[in-house]
Amino acid sequence: MKKIVNFFLGTVPTGNNRIEFLAGSLAVFLLVFLISPNAGFSGVVPDDLTQSETEDHSTQSETGLVRFNNYAGVFAGPGFMRNRILDVDGFANWGNPGSVSKYDDTGFVGGVLVGRKLDVGGLTLRMELDGTLTNVSASTDKLDPEGLDETAESEFSWIVSARGGVEQGIGCVTVFVTGGLALAGISNSVTDIDSGDSGSMVDPDDSFSKDSTEVGWVIGAGAEAALSDAWALRLEGLYLDFGESTHLVNRSANNRCCGPETPRRAASYEVENRLSTARLAIIRRF
Repeated sequence: MKKIVNFFLGTVPTGNNRIEFLAGSLAVFLLVFLISPNAGFSGVVPDDLTQSETEDHSTQSETGLVRFNNYAGVFAGPGFMRNRILDVDGFANWGNPGSVSKYDDTGFVGGVLVGRKLDVGGLTLRMELDGTLTNVSASTDKLDPEGLDETAESEFSWIVSARGGVEQGIGCVTVFVTGGLALAGISNSVTDIDSGDSGSMVDPDDSFSKDSTEVGWVIGAGAEAALSDAWALRLEGLYLDFGESTHLVNRSANNRCCGPETPRRAASYEVENRLSTARLAIIRRF
């Protein structure tokens, strides 16, 4: 548990932060609860309990944790990527600091999930971990609206989330809401193409490319319908927000950063990465 807490404290950013800190705290608790062999409570009564012990257990269950079960599943569906890049200094959009370009696209997401449910009085809680692989990417060449020679691109490669939530049965359907912490492998880049007598080539000083693990928060809602005593079908939507990251270009300061009268210095971009997913899942209860 100590290693998990230290990992969380080392990865949560200090700038965005009440939401991510609360989501991270919840996720750490859920992670410990799910992986610890003694953290759960079972509603199964061993055969060798005496009658009085059984009665005591039943009495405690009426006021405490009544039902406890595990489940696992696989899911797939579309992912909707939403990105935003801010040209802080107006480097690409020359002399127009604060210019914003948005670039969106869709792709495929798929993965596995594991979770636990328990009843606390009349309230049913769920704790869940999932791992996702995806090919969702998006790009724009509108950073320089005149030259169209600078392209911003972002891509998600994997996502892991830890979420907690509550559920409620409505007829034969169970509806639920969840929220927690998400980690994602994200690639962000800006590529500047310079043209000259020798042809076109990438200007590495005015470009950047970074693969990183980003920390964010996730909320979701969905519904499940039982197919049998052991199997269920789930439809779920998630929204994931990974905040913003800052990247520098013109690192050698060989150009003026944002206009003809501005100093020669590095210029910065801020990139925001968000993703929405719709997932259809097959769930097996244990």
